[in-house]
Amino acid sequence: MPLLSRSFRPAGLAGALLGASLLCAAPAALAAGSRTLRPGLWDYALQSRSGNGPEMNLGQMLSAMPPSARPRIEAQLRQQGMRLDAQGGLQICLDAKSVAAGHPPLHLAGHCTVAWKHPDASDWSFHYSCTDPSAKGQGMLHIASSTAYDSAYQVTGAQGPVSGQAQARWAAASCGSLPPMRDPG
Repeated sequence: MPLLSRSFRPAGLAGALLGASLLCAAPAALAAGSRTLRPGLWDYALQSRSGNGPEMNLGQMLSAMPPSARPRIEAQLRQQGMRLDAQGGLQICLDAKSVAAGHPPLHLAGHCTVAWKHPDASDWSFHYSCTDPSAKGQGMLHIASSTAYDSAYQVTGAQGPVSGQAQARWAAASCGSLPPMRDPG
């Protein structure tokens, strides 16, 4: 699973962040298509469900964790060009280089392969598989405009199935002090 150290990885939070990392990485992959998304600060409203549990946003998942874990999660996110916002969502910084890269800067732990399909100008699908730790997933993206897209994902890993959806909206041309999202590999 991405982003989180193995010492604090609740299934719902890890799955939501896995989905977020996949879905937030999408703009770089979209640059190769006929619709190019804007570089800058993006807001993501995330909803995730672990197994048959209740649907929760990222803020709700974090509030269920020990308070000592949140600063570590926030620091890990920031190093990767992401931060939590006050409403329980996620913000991502994509610079022009990220958007033009032609491949997603996925934040997946382990050895992963990702396959993207682009059947038309507005829709994308992906499948991925990772080892060490083992995880696999799939998802869809629908690009509404250069400033908005929606997505859904399903993840299966050692901690069980997680599904979710996100609404991504371009927020600003400047990311302020947030560094651009980068592929850690």
